[in-house]
Parts: sequence; structure tokens; C-alpha cells
Amino acid sequence: MERKDMMTLLKRAVIQTLKEGFSISVYGERVPQKAKVPCFSVTVEETNQKRLLGRRRAVEAKLKVRYTGAEENDKKETAAAVADGLYEVLWLVGSAERFGARSMSHTMTEDGVDFFVTYGWQIIVEQQEALMERLEYNGEKVIGYEENEV
Repeated sequence: MERKDMMTLLKRAVIQTLKEGFSISVYGERVPQKAKVPCFSVTVEETNQKRLLGRRRAVEAKLKVRYTGAEENDKKETAAAVADGLYEVLWLVGSAERFGARSMSHTMTEDGVDFFVTYGWQIIVEQQEALMERLEYNGEKVIGYEENEV
């Protein structure tokens, strides 16, 4: 699978896990202006790729899960409880393809929580073999032609 396909699979797995773990709305990128709060938004913050042996690569993706709380008196307490819940549900996501969290952290914001989680996986890069082409020099066939060809 390509890196982009795995990234899509990872993001879908995180969104699905949030929907199952919490009974509030989850948005893929940006939260619309008239969104129903409380809600989550999931964005890919950073990706990097390290070369391993041969064609193997190690890929890491850092996702930001933003929790936006409702207008309540106990907003800070609710946000802290949500942050604790995010540590519980996001450590392992996915059903067909499983992703385990390598690191997790959060910061409290004015209206909720910014939760950062990093997942990693390995891929094998497909390489195209360059086939030798036929060589012509000054219009004459030199290499790669059969003897009986005219």
C-alpha cells in the first residue's frame, strides 16, 4: 500500500475510534462555522519518512485531535476528562490494519483540548526497473538489435 493510502486508512481509523469512544460529532479537517459543539476535528500535522534497509521505509504521522467543548460552567473539568479518555481510546486504532501510538500528549486550550498522537508503520517502496533501450549511433543500430533484423 502506498503512503497516502495508509495515511487515509489511519485517519479513518482515528475518526471511527473517536465516534465509537465518544458520542459526539467528529470532523475530518476543519470544523464548519455552525458546527454542533462539543465536537472533535482530526488533522494530520506532520509526517516523516526514514530510510531503512533496502526498499523499506519507516513512516511516522503526527495527528492533532482537537476537542471543542460546549459553553458550560465546568468546561475545564469536562475537557480534562476528555483528554484522559483520548489517552485510553487512541493508543490502538483500526480494525483491519492496526496502528499503535508511539507517543501522545495534550495541551489545554481556551475552548477545549489539543491532543497530539504519533503513529508509525513501515512500507516497502516499489521500484521500477529501468530496462535498457536500444542504442543507435549516427543513425545506425548498435546495441539491442538481433543479427537477423534489417
